[in-house]
Amino acid sequence: MNYNNYNTAIIETYAVKLVGWPQGVKFISPSNIGTVGEIRKLRDALKARTCYWAALTPAEVKLHTAELDACRSAGQVVRQPRKKRSDAGVARKR
Repeated sequence: MNYNNYNTAIIETYAVKLVGWPQGVKFISPSNIGTVGEIRKLRDALKARTCYWAALTPAEVKLHTAELDACRSAGQVVRQPRKKRSDAGVARKR
């Protein structure tokens, strides 16, 4: 999952969001979470279904898209650019 661009890559594209992410656990990829305790908090929340995926209504999607557009027009970076390939510009065999 694309945690860096969650608002655009997940919420805006698929009209779903994560609800109930545990307090005290950064919203980053689980493989990058620092301590075992935080991983267990997240695992327990997912198992207990206090953290779950929720589908957005069309009105909620419209509101979210409008908020993102307002941020874009204000000059804020909404989507982080992807890293350029290390072999960009190099001819490849066919």
